[in-house]
Amino acid sequence: MAVKTNIPEIVALKIAVEKRFGHPIESRNDFTLLAYDIERTTNSHIAENTLRRLWGRIASYETVFVRTLDVICKYIGHEHWHKYCQFIKTETNKESDLVKQGMSINVEDLAPGDKIRIGWLPDRMCIVEYIGGRTFIAIDAINATLQKGDTFECSLMLKNYPLFVDNLVHGGEHCPRYSMGLTSGLTTLEKL
Repeated sequence: MAVKTNIPEIVALKIAVEKRFGHPIESRNDFTLLAYDIERTTNSHIAENTLRRLWGRIASYETVFVRTLDVICKYIGHEHWHKYCQFIKTETNKESDLVKQGMSINVEDLAPGDKIRIGWLPDRMCIVEYIGGRTFIAIDAINATLQKGDTFECSLMLKNYPLFVDNLVHGGEHCPRYSMGLTSGLTTLEKL
């Protein structure tokens, strides 16, 4: 039996796999390492190209077999695909929420030179300065990968939610995407 790859449950599954794997699955090497890790963990083989198709890196594949999903679900700690789908419907946090006043900072409300303090667990703290467009520069950082002089782009920061940024330039190297506070979100968010 095959399942469409564009359903929300598949998206949630891929997010859970990347969380278990430790980072986004982007390069060919990531798929090779993921296939190895899945086999090592579950004692079941999934081909690298099957994973690449599921992640949309090989075009023209719109379905995936339940057997493949069963193995991937075992990798993230669930018995099989159907149990994982039940888990999503009954056990996960709600997937929508109203954003309360004072809990967000929208880039449209900022002027160049505005500074924002962000923090996340366990003890990360950064002060970033808005420099225009959607771009920020880190001017101070404590216990974080983000360091003074690093730049990134984002349009919205939400307290208690993860911060996802684009085009991070860290130590002179470009990273297309970066996230902070994946589990507990931003614990500190304030305009200085």
